[in-house]
Amino acid sequence: MKREVFNYPPSVEVLKLLTPGSLKQNLAKAVRLWVILRSIYGDDVDEVKLELQEEFTFLEWRDLFFLDATKQHSRDKAPILHNEECRCATKLTDWLFTSPLSIDKSKWFQSFQKYYSIQFDELESLLLTGVITNYRKNSQPDNEVTTSNSQNHRFSKSLSNGRLFAVTSRNLKEHDFQSLVNLGWLKKASHQEKVNQVKYLKVDSFPECFLARLQEAEIPSEQFTNEELSAFNNSLSQPINGIQRFFIHAEYIVHPQLYNRVELLQKHLKNIWAQDSIPLVKLTYRSAKLYHDTVDCIVYPVCIYYYQRAPYLFAYGQTPKQDDENRWSKIDWYDYRLDRILKLDELPKNLDDANIPKHFVDKCQGKYPPTPDDIKEKMSVAWGFDIYKPQELLVLRFDQYFYANYITGTERDQMFTKISRQQVERLVKSYTLVASAEQKYLLSTLQSRSPNDNYCKVDYRANDNNIVMRLRAWGPNVEVILPWHFRERMARDMEATYKLYK
Repeated sequence: MKREVFNYPPSVEVLKLLTPGSLKQNLAKAVRLWVILRSIYGDDVDEVKLELQEEFTFLEWRDLFFLDATKQHSRDKAPILHNEECRCATKLTDWLFTSPLSIDKSKWFQSFQKYYSIQFDELESLLLTGVITNYRKNSQPDNEVTTSNSQNHRFSKSLSNGRLFAVTSRNLKEHDFQSLVNLGWLKKASHQEKVNQVKYLKVDSFPECFLARLQEAEIPSEQFTNEELSAFNNSLSQPINGIQRFFIHAEYIVHPQLYNRVELLQKHLKNIWAQDSIPLVKLTYRSAKLYHDTVDCIVYPVCIYYYQRAPYLFAYGQTPKQDDENRWSKIDWYDYRLDRILKLDELPKNLDDANIPKHFVDKCQGKYPPTPDDIKEKMSVAWGFDIYKPQELLVLRFDQYFYANYITGTERDQMFTKISRQQVERLVKSYTLVASAEQKYLLSTLQSRSPNDNYCKVDYRANDNNIVMRLRAWGPNVEVILPWHFRERMARDMEATYKLYK
């Protein structure tokens, strides 16, 4: 059987399909994956195509792809500019716009701006450095809320002189090649000849989800934030031979008596967002977390998300708190359920109220106000809807059959990072006190579990109730290993439920 050829130009649509989350935060990685796929599956006339066997190791790929790879491309040290002819010298912009599969730069820019709110100079900076946060961070006062340290470490490492492959071999193997395995572009051989020497297998056909979604990706849909639903909608939203064949059933828990209020709020927000300069608003909000106390919050309204059976307004500013005196102590994101907003008042644009911090007003009414892209980026960093909550490491154990049927090949397969039980044991020792009762208990528990179980780690939003409900729904098929306090919560909830049915 003749193998497919990877000869797709690096369009924004193609690159979006090669990386989960926001392409704006993962552009360098997406372009690297695109180049690597050309090197493995490219046309014979493609100068990047390598002569690889059906089974090959990362080191075999590395030694063919780079010059003087053994000396210059070590596991833990990024290569210096050692040879202008080496592919590690090629800049990201050259891969995109000067290679045989290159794409017109102006058209690529226009396509990128269809998906992301970004200025021309920011996009130029992104292409040169691989980092989107420079302009935004430098334009903020020092006391502004910025991205977390873990997010900066994960996404904001600038490319050395724009060189796309000026990264360590460890990064290429453990992140880029592993992503290709997770996405179905490569397989790992079941039997390895040497310890720690992974053999990769070429696939006979490209991932079906890539080919199917690429056909639907030319026209970005604004009706859904979920790209898979967008593809379905583009394909099936129109009646076929006069009969509607595509339906979405979304459970909606807002009480019918509140429909008019929610509709009026949406109309009001649409009018606000249609203005050239979006004003601050004051929300009168009945907070479930404050046991239905009513509080006033001054915020900058950004967008509406429909999530878990209700619409939410994402806004930046004050958050619901009982202590009115310290309401400006922490300016942050928050999601307000629309049916719990009792009143929305538009504030005058020329604010003279000294009670509103100047740096907050300057951010919201300045050159770079909060945008929906900020929310998407925060959601791509960690698992969870409550983006204002802190990130923590979550380690899970899955039943092997459940994992194979409900995690493998899904979006969560890309989100979760598979790790070995030995790696879990090392994490337990790192995140618990030495020789503590918790550490001994967890290590003993791991030893008692089936060796066929699957273990994963993921950054998650601590105390996000949506994640708690998801893990409850998976029942005995999943077990929280770390953090300890989350494991204890799951145990307490299950014990209380058991007592009800006992």
